[in-house]
This record gives sequence, structure tokens and C-alpha cells, in this order.
Amino acid sequence: MIRLERLTKRWAGGQLAVDDLTLEFPTGELCVLVGPSGSGKTTTLKMINRLIEPSGGRILLDDRDVTHIDPVELRLKMGYVIQNVGLFPHLTIADNVATVPRLLEWDRRRIGARVDELLELVGLDPRRYRGRYPNQLSGGQRQRVGVARALGADPPVLLMDEPFGAIDRITRERLQNEFLRIQRTVRKTIVFVTHDIDEAIKLGDRIAILRDGGVLEQVDTPAKILARPRSGLVQDLLGPDRGLKRLSVSPIDRALLQPPRAGAAEPPTAQVSAQATLHDALAEMLLRDAESVAVRDGQGVIGILTPAAIVSALKRMDQEASASTGPDGARDVNRL
Repeated sequence: MIRLERLTKRWAGGQLAVDDLTLEFPTGELCVLVGPSGSGKTTTLKMINRLIEPSGGRILLDDRDVTHIDPVELRLKMGYVIQNVGLFPHLTIADNVATVPRLLEWDRRRIGARVDELLELVGLDPRRYRGRYPNQLSGGQRQRVGVARALGADPPVLLMDEPFGAIDRITRERLQNEFLRIQRTVRKTIVFVTHDIDEAIKLGDRIAILRDGGVLEQVDTPAKILARPRSGLVQDLLGPDRGLKRLSVSPIDRALLQPPRAGAAEPPTAQVSAQATLHDALAEMLLRDAESVAVRDGQGVIGILTPAAIVSALKRMDQEASASTGPDGARDVNRL
């Protein structure tokens, strides 16, 4: 658990970078800080591991004030991934991944096993990649190595500052999917900074939206923020296609499905898995020019989803979002 209590950072000239920020990052959750340039996202991240010292307030890691922890000890407990990776160019991939375990004086056999385990985890064959150097890898591969290095000593916390920001769209999407798979396996407490709201929606268990000067604008799950943006700034960040984004975070509810058509020789040509989202289902209907989509699990077709059912799901989500807010749309913004 990481808790920020009235965290403030004021630069020497008096400019506020972060202003009275209170948030919690629960253990095992991936929480995203998002907002425009100048909103204090990276400054907040760097204060957590004391690369930048706060001007006021407290940062608690499992109820310990980080300013009372030796900075080196603190950083060894936190993996750190940045946009440009920062691999050591003169070291092999194996030696880069082994950086923190070596600092902790692990024995050679344990280090070797950990390097192989982590390269496998991020989708790089150790036999092919452990002896290569960073300049022999693609940008996406270097980013994978950066994630592996951050996980080197199995830290409980990962801090990630726009780690996929300098990569082409196709590679970025693949890395996002791979990272979600890794997080399902390792379940770290992750604070993830991005300026890309689509990335925040895709990756975050919760999203904290900051505005200029490091002021908290709204915090909640992606689905609730999409359903009830709290301000014009949040609406602008979400963009005009907010409705489609809502579909992308909404799983298919079996209660929405019509029974498979009795006597039909074959299911509709438009089909999705039961694990798909409403966005996936609608996209498949549009792609196939179909009026419905068959939803399948491992046993076959379990039901039929129609556009009317998707609209019904959105209305129900609206009602649930309204029930969780007050009449003015306010919610508890102090808990992440």
C-alpha cells in the first residue's frame, strides 16, 4: 500500500508542481496517473521513490514514511521503468536484468535462474537474448528488457513513467497486452504515468486524473470515469468517442444474451468469445454487417447479443454510476 497525504511540491521559484495531493494506491493494483503536461504526474512518481524530495505532506509505504527510509534501501524495493528504458549499453541483456540482484549480492546461480525466469516472463527466449547487447534489440524488445530489469529482485512496487510512449502503435499495443498478462501473474502494486487516456483506460484498475499544478480532478475505475466524468477537463481528456470507450471496458453480461436460435443449422457468422467486451461484439457486428453476434465459450454458442442489448447495458451502467454518486456527481476522491 502506498498512501500520499497532502503531498506538495513547490519549485524554488515558488511554482507549484503538486498541490495538496491525497491518494491511496492499494496493494496489487495497477493505478494510472493521467493528465495534461504540467499536471505533476512524473513529479509525483519521482517523489514516491525520493528522486525528488517533497516540499510538504507525507508518502507512506506500508505505513512507513519514505522520508525516514534510506533512499537506496527504498529504491531497491521499487522497480522503475522509464520511456527511454535506460539500459546500460555496455552490458549484455542478462547483466542488465541482473543489476539489482547483483547489488543485493545474490549468488551467481540464483541470479542466472532469475534472469532466465524474467526473460521468459516478458516473452524473450533466454537462449537467444541473454548474451545480446541493447543496440542489437528493437525498441519493443528493449522495453521488455526494461520491465524485466525492474522486476529483477521481485520488488513489491513498480513505478512506470510513460514506458511505452516512444514506440510505434502496433508494438505499443502488443506490449500493453503483454504487460497486462505479466501483471496478472505477478500482481505488483504499480503506479503508471501516461498522457494517453486510451492507455490509462486499457491498463488501469483505477485512474487518477490530474490538472495543471498537480491538483486531483477525479479518481475512480475506468468504467465509472467514462460513465460520469466530473468536469469539462475530464470530458476533454476522454474525447468525443467516450461512449465507444465505455464499451471497451464493459464485459459481455450473460444476462443480456438471447437464447441460441432453436433449429438453426449454423450460428451467425459474427462471433465473439464469452470473454470479449461489448466493444469487441459491436466491432464484429459492424465488420460482418450483421444484426447480432453469437457469443461462444468452450462448449459452443451460449447466446446471441443484439445492438439493443448493448444499449440496454449502457443504460444500466448509467443507473449504477448515478447511484454511486451524489446529486452533484461528487465522489470520494481521496481513495485510489
